Amino acid sequence: MSKPSSPFVQILTKRHVVVCVGAGGVGKTTVSASLGVGAATLGRRALVLTVDPARRLANALGLENIREDIQHISAAELQALGIDCDIGFDVAMLDVKSTFDRVVTRLAPNPKSAEAILNNRFYRHGSSALAGSQEYMAMARLNEVVHQTDYDVIILDTPPSAHALDFLEAPQRMIDLFESSAFRVLLKTVARKGRVSGLFRADGLVMQGLNRFTSSESFSSLLDFFALLSSTFDGFIETASEVMALLRSSQTAFVVVSACDQVSTQEGHYLAEKLYKERMEIGAWICNRVLLSTSESIDALAVPSDQSASELSVDEIGAIATARAAMVGLSLRDRAHLQHLRQSLADQHPLHWLP
Repeated sequence: MSKPSSPFVQILTKRHVVVCVGAGGVGKTTVSASLGVGAATLGRRALVLTVDPARRLANALGLENIREDIQHISAAELQALGIDCDIGFDVAMLDVKSTFDRVVTRLAPNPKSAEAILNNRFYRHGSSALAGSQEYMAMARLNEVVHQTDYDVIILDTPPSAHALDFLEAPQRMIDLFESSAFRVLLKTVARKGRVSGLFRADGLVMQGLNRFTSSESFSSLLDFFALLSSTFDGFIETASEVMALLRSSQTAFVVVSACDQVSTQEGHYLAEKLYKERMEIGAWICNRVLLSTSESIDALAVPSDQSASELSVDEIGAIATARAAMVGLSLRDRAHLQHLRQSLADQHPLHWLP
């Protein structure tokens, strides 16, 4: 990252927010940690914010765990790992429920309304499981740290969604629901007449139909929850709009991460097209987990110079031969894949080889 030609120097020194996106399992969290280290080596005060419940960032940084409150990784700790830097960097993990609590408390019209929402049974047990809630709260947390801290660069490791576009689409789907006039009329009816009146009586036709998919009690609890939450809808929409404006601004760059395989690369292309359509700038594309073996590295998989072949068993010799053949095959495959990726990206994003 010290080379002037590296796009990552430009990203880490010129942008305030860096968002790592890609399909699940391609190494976004490891890349996020690496960018945090890179920022530290450049003397930039950085926060790496992960939303990965598997705690992969902690593993990547050699920590037991990462909490929601901000933790500092010192320069001494990085130097002990062989990383030359004068400052460390901070890390934090998204806690959906805690972030949801803060957002509700901030957006509720008064303390009594906030308390009613926070004490709601559905909220306490199911709010963090709502579709899109993790992605929305990642945006809300990003909005918090952008406005409440003075970091030079904030690196966001996006949720490990099955589909990379969930991070961009799920919050918008939530906003579309909150803005829906039909949904708001429904909630006003529930709040005014009670959940067991009209169409939503337990023995009504609507509830009988819904019972095929969920219990009338569960659905009524969900309606009650949204009726309470409705006083915060405008605030949720405003927060999402602020973050979307930030993501489209020149302060932000996206880093697309894929593995060196056809499936995740296709997902990356699809995500890149979505980002272009949303007017969000791609700063780099990282093709992770690439094996570009040199002849020297392949030759290293040979009988040690101080050990003759006669001292090895047939199985050991066979294992060495198999490993060498596999390395050659993987190297050829990855080189061909990267050449195809280079051609498909054309002049949009030149590929850079990083040591």
